[in-house]
Amino acid sequence: MELLDSERGQAVQVGAILLFGFLVIGLSLYQATVVPQQTKATEFGAYLDASDDLVSLHNDVLATATRGVQSGVTVQTGVQYRPRVVFINPGPPTGSLALTDSRDVTIAGVDAVDGEPEAVRTLWDGGARTYESKVLRYSPSYNEFDGTPITVSGASVQREAGANVVPLGGQTLVSGNRITVVSVDGRIGQTAARTPLTVAPISSAARTVTVTNESDEDISLTVPVGSNATAWSRSPTADRLLENVRVKAVSDLGDGADPTNSLVRVTLNGSYTYELRLAKVELSSSSAASTVASPDGQYLVPVTTGASAAPGESTGVVVEARDGYNNPVEGERIDFTVTEGDASPTSRTITTTDDGRAGFAFAPAGDADGPITVRASGDLDGDGTVEAIEQTTYTVPLVNGSGGGGGTGAGDDGSTSEINPPQEDQDVILTGTTATNGNDAARISLNNTGTERVVTSFRVSFYYPDQGGNGAETASFNGSPAQNVGADQYTLGPDRVTLPSDATTDITIDFAANKNLDTRGDFFILTVQFDDGEFATYFVAVP
Repeated sequence: MELLDSERGQAVQVGAILLFGFLVIGLSLYQATVVPQQTKATEFGAYLDASDDLVSLHNDVLATATRGVQSGVTVQTGVQYRPRVVFINPGPPTGSLALTDSRDVTIAGVDAVDGEPEAVRTLWDGGARTYESKVLRYSPSYNEFDGTPITVSGASVQREAGANVVPLGGQTLVSGNRITVVSVDGRIGQTAARTPLTVAPISSAARTVTVTNESDEDISLTVPVGSNATAWSRSPTADRLLENVRVKAVSDLGDGADPTNSLVRVTLNGSYTYELRLAKVELSSSSAASTVASPDGQYLVPVTTGASAAPGESTGVVVEARDGYNNPVEGERIDFTVTEGDASPTSRTITTTDDGRAGFAFAPAGDADGPITVRASGDLDGDGTVEAIEQTTYTVPLVNGSGGGGGTGAGDDGSTSEINPPQEDQDVILTGTTATNGNDAARISLNNTGTERVVTSFRVSFYYPDQGGNGAETASFNGSPAQNVGADQYTLGPDRVTLPSDATTDITIDFAANKNLDTRGDFFILTVQFDDGEFATYFVAVP
């Protein structure tokens, strides 16, 4: 009996061992087959999230380039697996984000049209101009899912799938007659499971240059797009580009000219007219300090049109410094000099503001009898020589003097605007200016020599502080809501000002919304519109 009991106990133990063995085998099979499939599905979802993040990043690059605002996005470069009690997840993978070496961006065959300033036409004279740009490359490194690299350039975002390129968004290089070339620079630090990136403006596309090819020859744009330019030139992105009647061809450069196969050339019909915008942005890890310097100024253009002056009365001229991307440059020192005529001051050095502009106020002598010539110049590129494109000259005619003449300029809506109207019948004349309201406002006196008129809108297009002072950001007219300096004409409602016939009316231009402002010695440009639709522009120097 004892022997039978012993044998029965051994059978139970053997069964338990076999059951445990089956359990171990089942768990092992699950770990070896099911867990990898679940891991692969999780990684695929993370890859799609990373793709969406990089599309958002490309949109941010364009927004920063054209609007001048810093933006950013966090890219999911890794994977967060779901927790498991029994089974084991693989180690967390982290893909890499890196910027390629700089490649040349070349714009060739472009001529600025006749309506552009002389310096712009000198710069864009049909020759080739070269810039540099990098491409962001995301290289995934998953445990199970075989994700292909994704590249983001200034022109497009795409997945590089072997011998093919799959666009993840539309290209931004050419749209209709608009050309937008964005140069990308910067440095990416170490990546983590989630990597925050920042896109900062270095030279935002604040100005547009109208271009063509004067000989009706081709215009070519050569830009980096990733590591497979051949596939890019045959992708749906290129096909959509070719739907534009202005685009003649999209191609790679070939092994001889481009061994890295990273550059694409877009050939445009040069008989068309295009709007050219250029910009430069910095792409970097959000925690990193900026490593990209702002470009130096390259040329100077006049801003004031049709200026005139009266003996003994203040007037002014404004110029704008631009960089090689055709955008305004802050901090450039501009030397203004009266080279002909009797006016004071005879010279002054002004530093450009954040809109790239510098203004010079002067007054012809009371007995001046000829035009005043003012030269503006600056060694913008710092090479020790002031070149022709780094200077411009104004010849300002006198009104009510032996020099005669007058000046007109374009209003915001394209209408004619009289600048500093002379003391003639039917004009509204600026007869005086004083600082008021604790010196954070200016009171102007307008003498209406004609029939009754009503000021219906206003605009302060430019404000330049006295050397070392603070500039105004907003202005209000006769108690109106504050408007940004440089904004469009603002239509006055209850704040309209009636100017009685043959009378002088005082109007307050209030800059009180600007902290620590002292208008004394400052200079601003005021444009008003009357109820008959006419405009008048006044160069106002506050004594």
